[in-house]
Amino acid sequence: MNYITSCPACETQFLLTKDDLKAHRGKVQCGQCNQVFNAKNRLIEVSDDIHSVDEYTAAEHTDDIEENNISTEMADFETETPTEQLEPSHTADERPISAALNEVLETVPNLADLSTQNEADNQELHGSYTANQAITQQNTDFIAEEDIDIDAVRAPIFIDDITADPNFQLTKPKRNIWMILAAVLLLIAAILQSIYFLRSTIAVNYPQLKPHLEEACRHLNCNVNLPQHLDLLTIDDSDMQESDDYQNVINFSSLLINNAPHAQAFPNIELTLTDTDDQPVLRKLVPPKDYLNSGVNIADGMLANEEVRINLAINVQNLSVAGYRVLITY
Repeated sequence: MNYITSCPACETQFLLTKDDLKAHRGKVQCGQCNQVFNAKNRLIEVSDDIHSVDEYTAAEHTDDIEENNISTEMADFETETPTEQLEPSHTADERPISAALNEVLETVPNLADLSTQNEADNQELHGSYTANQAITQQNTDFIAEEDIDIDAVRAPIFIDDITADPNFQLTKPKRNIWMILAAVLLLIAAILQSIYFLRSTIAVNYPQLKPHLEEACRHLNCNVNLPQHLDLLTIDDSDMQESDDYQNVINFSSLLINNAPHAQAFPNIELTLTDTDDQPVLRKLVPPKDYLNSGVNIADGMLANEEVRINLAINVQNLSVAGYRVLITY
């Protein structure tokens, strides 16, 4: 497809193609006056048969001649047509337009008359509604006074006592006394069992209950012992040395610490002697009465945050001892 554009400065026409328009986004320069303008604003689309501006001008001149010929023919045709044939023929029943328009306008009601008529209709409708409402109210009053028995409405309502009927039986929920008694006994047994197994902890936390627990244990052949929590006990600062006074005797010393906020039972000391290969050669379980001094009451246990020094003299009987391991147990 080809296009014709013209310079806005000198009106010189040029023939362009699509490639020319795409080259610089439609901007071209006039070869006559060097004016730069956008050809897209002044485009005329022509057929592909036109390859120059002269061909376009000649074709445009031919079109003008044909248009002039057509105009001349139409003028001649209008001149030859008689005037009386162009005028429309009126029948006897037809009237002028102004007369018909006036007749139509006379049939249109006046807006002011319509508003007045509408208000009158509304008043009439409101009056009819008021009259109907009054009639309805009169009918209601008439019904309320004549047809309704006021005494019957105000009279109390009596309900028959169905329990007086011999066939009536009141269903009462049945409670199984034995089931309730069994549940209570199970609850008591669970509480007593908890007290039995937690008697030592209860005696420590509630000292006022300890005499009662001891009295109960005398009948149940049990003891109220002190708590035994190994995780709250620590053995530290341990050492083992050969005795300077006795042959084949090793002196062992350590520090036992109670980290609990309450008293605990004294634990047993398990001492294991090992050789150079860390193999046990002698194991000895030492109860509290063997590592405590004679003046200590074992039944009172270790007080809260108390530290007890342990000293033991062990006869190794010519065994080769190179190390040791110490544990605390109950």
